[in-house]
Amino acid sequence: MVRMLPMSTFRPLSLSSSAAPLIRLSAARLSGSDDGGGGAPNPSRRIALFHLGSAIPQAHLFGIKTPKMLRTDGNAIEAATGGSMAQASTAVTQEGALEWVKKDSRRLLHVVYRVGDMDKTIKFYTECLGMKLLRKRDIPEERYTNAFLGYGPEDSHFVVELTYNYGVDKYDVGTGFGHFGIAVEDVTKTVDLIKAKGGKVTREPCPVKGGNTVIAFVEDPDGYKFELLERGPTPEPLCQVMLRVGDLDRSINFYEKAFGMELLRKRDNPEYKYTIAMMGYGPEDKSTVLELTYNYGVAEYDKGNAYAQIAIGTDDVYKSAEAVRLFGGKVTREPGPLPGINTKITACLDPDGWKSVFVDNIDFAKELSDL
Repeated sequence: MVRMLPMSTFRPLSLSSSAAPLIRLSAARLSGSDDGGGGAPNPSRRIALFHLGSAIPQAHLFGIKTPKMLRTDGNAIEAATGGSMAQASTAVTQEGALEWVKKDSRRLLHVVYRVGDMDKTIKFYTECLGMKLLRKRDIPEERYTNAFLGYGPEDSHFVVELTYNYGVDKYDVGTGFGHFGIAVEDVTKTVDLIKAKGGKVTREPCPVKGGNTVIAFVEDPDGYKFELLERGPTPEPLCQVMLRVGDLDRSINFYEKAFGMELLRKRDNPEYKYTIAMMGYGPEDKSTVLELTYNYGVAEYDKGNAYAQIAIGTDDVYKSAEAVRLFGGKVTREPGPLPGINTKITACLDPDGWKSVFVDNIDFAKELSDL
């Protein structure tokens, strides 16, 4: 059903040698709450080293020089012509941030979301979608369970992190979350298998509108949609996360500048009144991508309470947080080490309110090796 090629068959993503093993982060640790859903972190543990209005600390952060200052009649003035000191300093800081983000070793690590019946969901993913249960852990003192599933090890593949909160059997998926994408070699055979196992098929196999790729849509037990895309063998079958946004150009600009993603392609479908943009850290056929969808005339969506966040590996959570601030995002958890494990993270929201968490590559490689 889903056949993978060895990762060595393809050109690897550009990772620093010290940060090569990029790994997952549990929902609770990412958010500071028991369910991975963005609980407010303890203010006493937050680290606020850098501030948007502090031009000089930002400049030092990204390794750039601040504008030269001249002193005349006891007053400090900027040597550069035009603009205030703050404007010039911020412009330089943005330059430095853009340069650093492009060099940072980033990869989509995992996606976190909530389910109402862990065993039922695991059975569907393994038997119908061909995923492997990588590991499962129960945290009774905090009343939740995590399970990690995917098509390969966490240190080299994008995986899903399921969270079950004790006593909660249903969540609202909302209208903003779109679907996950899975590349399979034969969509029809996969759909037949899912039907035989009692799965729900919401769109029968057929070519995508306006294209030739054969696709189908199915739903898991919690109502999350999965798009099956017919492709050849790939090192990353779990290939897409689709989210809806209210301003596509704004989102593209943010993910390019703050997240260092590349716009892989953009397609407008006026007949069906929507536009999509594929963003990522590598080509669609070899890596997981973020599919942003804009529906004509729709500026806001209901995000529900089921989908949580995406985790991204980075070489420096402090610089990542500043880049987010500089280019239109909101930092919801200041960068710094998590209590007890010292893994550094920072959490943020994009302009539409979708949450992401940046995770320190080296810290998490160590955390994974200690498991």
